[in-house]
Order: sequence, then C-alpha cells, then structure tokens
Amino acid sequence: MTEVFFRHTDGGYYRLVSFGRSADSGGDIAIYQHLWPFDASWWSRDKAEFLARFSPVSESELAAAMAVDRLAAQAGVNAAKAARRAAAGKA
Repeated sequence: MTEVFFRHTDGGYYRLVSFGRSADSGGDIAIYQHLWPFDASWWSRDKAEFLARFSPVSESELAAAMAVDRLAAQAGVNAAKAARRAAAGKA
C-alpha cells in the first residue's frame, strides 16, 4: 500500500496503515499511526468514522506541519479537540 497521510479535524497528522476488520464486531476499521504533533502511536477506529474525521493530505503538507514548533502544534490540537467536544456537549 502506498503511504497515505491524513489530517484529523483537530489538526493531528496520521499515516493510514490499512483498512481491516474488527475481530470483535466484524465491522470495517481503519488502522493508522499518529505522526504529529504527539508521540507516535497506533490506533484503530471504525472506517466510516475515520473517513468522516480525517482528510487526505500531501506529504509536503505533512512536512510543513512538522516544521512548526511541536509544543505550539500540540496546544493547537488540544484547543481544537476541547472546542469540538464542548460543541458536541462532551466537555
């Protein structure tokens, strides 16, 4: 699979690893790796939710994002996440 990069609505950047199936539900899932601005980690989520919350980006956009101060980028992502959750009533 060619590397495909995504930006979450809150601003974090990820690499899609693969689509697969949940061993528990049999539903379609996305398997992805967080790249920036927090420490690298592996995640999975429902495929439809992934496609709704993540937008594809170019490798050059990812590189430009990673050139920004990490702590400032983390603060931006955390603020966006808090605002989204507050708007959804999940404060």
